[in-house]
Order: sequence, then structure tokens, then C-alpha cells
Amino acid sequence: MKTKIECPIDFIKTQQYNLVIDEDPECLIVDPGTSKFLDQSYFSSYNNLKIVGTPSTGVSHIDMVYLAQKNIKTFCLLDDRENLNKITASAEYTWLHIMNGFRKFNLACNNTSGWRNLENENLLRTNELSDKNILIIGLGRIGKNVKKYAQAFKMNITYYDPYVQDDEINRVYSLKNLLKYDCICVSCYLNNETRGLVDKDFLSETKENVILINTSRGEVVNENELCNRIINSKMYYGCDVLCNEQNIEFLKKSKLYNLSKVLNRVVVTPHVAGATFESQTKAFDTIIKLCRQYYERNF
Repeated sequence: MKTKIECPIDFIKTQQYNLVIDEDPECLIVDPGTSKFLDQSYFSSYNNLKIVGTPSTGVSHIDMVYLAQKNIKTFCLLDDRENLNKITASAEYTWLHIMNGFRKFNLACNNTSGWRNLENENLLRTNELSDKNILIIGLGRIGKNVKKYAQAFKMNITYYDPYVQDDEINRVYSLKNLLKYDCICVSCYLNNETRGLVDKDFLSETKENVILINTSRGEVVNENELCNRIINSKMYYGCDVLCNEQNIEFLKKSKLYNLSKVLNRVVVTPHVAGATFESQTKAFDTIIKLCRQYYERNF
């Protein structure tokens, strides 16, 4: 199987895979961190392409419609749930965002000059996580791990996921009456049901100083409505994702991106939750095996 690899692999011992690297591949492993949308004009340059793999759960960077029309098989990490569940990097990073929302760690790092004077102490006084109410939207791989971490910190946990039955006592069936939650963590998959899920109506249901964390996809949030709410309330927003990640110049013009440069209550990281040596190695291993198995069965 002639293969071209575009995702970062400089830290992976690829010789164990016995790969045939070729610029005219039958199998293409794309980079999920690409800053452009991989569309027809991109894939059509490969004349012998039979398989596309992406070492990620999301496929929003790929023109799936075109690939299906061309009968080019596509694999992502969701095609091997068993190995996907062994990857904890994104859940760990989500928890980092949650902890930062409560404890202002990034703000403390940038305010050491005043040390423990009264002004600094008033600025950096925060809240414990223990006994706080957290709502997890999407109880998949990330959500389930976040639930475990929240249990360890003795938080009161509720979850919303129409497709998962985990703990009926702590499950809610609608995203209404959200005023009880100190923190809402959005970790659902992006699809037609979840696109724009966090909108004006959703935000109007939350408390004024809610901590909202999003490590799903930027498109799950209506960024304009979110910015209006942030400006007119005391809410905190932490995310590892923004809209238009395949158009960085457009992304950098967004109101939310620029709000993060001037407001401490908005913390944006550049979609690096899954960027660990371990997780990217596991992801690459999973995708290569899926692609190879398919190739050996069909060609």
C-alpha cells in the first residue's frame, strides 16, 4: 500500500509499520491540524487514491461528500472505539480548562509582580471545585473521563446526552433551567443536531458567572451570541476550538478570538488538547492499521 503521510510523525518510529512512502499514494493520512479545508481540488490531484485516514475524531477538515462520490474510503478514530478510548489527552486538557476557569491559573501566572499584596489577592481569589455543580454535555470518550475527574474533586455531576445511558439519576433530558450549574462542559460531537447548540436561548438559561468550557468544535457555539453574553455578564469562557479553523485569517478576525486578547475571562488555546506524544502515536497507529486492513481486504 503506497502511502503519503501529512500528519506530524517526527516523534513516531514509523519503521515498525513497514510503510511504502510515495507521493502518488493509494492511502493518504491527512493532518487533522490543517489550516485549510481539504476539498475536491486537493484530493483530485491524487490519481490512485483509494483510502483517506485522519488521526482525529472530527472530519470537518475533509470534504467527505466528494470522497464518498469517488468511492474513496475514509477512516477516522471513531472507526475503532476500543483504541480511541485509550486516548485521554483531550479529556485531560478539558479538565485543565475547567480548573483554570475556577482557579484563574493563567491570570495568576501573569500577576506575580504584586505577589500577595491586597490588590493581587483580591484579583486572584477564586473558588474551590468541591461541591460545585457541573453539567457535561456529551458523555462520550471525553465526557466520561471528565466525569471521573469531577468525581475525584467531589463535584456534583449532571450530564446531557440523548444517546448515552450512564447514570439515570444524574441525567437530564433537556438543556433548560441551567441556572443551578456553576460549570458547563461541552464535549459533544459536531453534527447537524449540535451545530449552534450554544445559542442565545441556551446562554439565557445560565447563571451570570457560569464557567463555560468547549473542547468540542467551534461550530457548536454561536460565537456572536456568546460574545454578547460575555461582554454583558461575568461569565468565563474557556475553549480549545474556534469556528473557521480551516481559514485561519478569517478565524483571527472573529470577535471571540479578539475578545480573548483583551479580556481575562476568555481563554482560548489553539486546538492542542490532543497534541501529546502518546495520543498522537496511538492515533497514528490506529489509523494506519484501519487503512491497511481495508486495503488488504479489498485490493
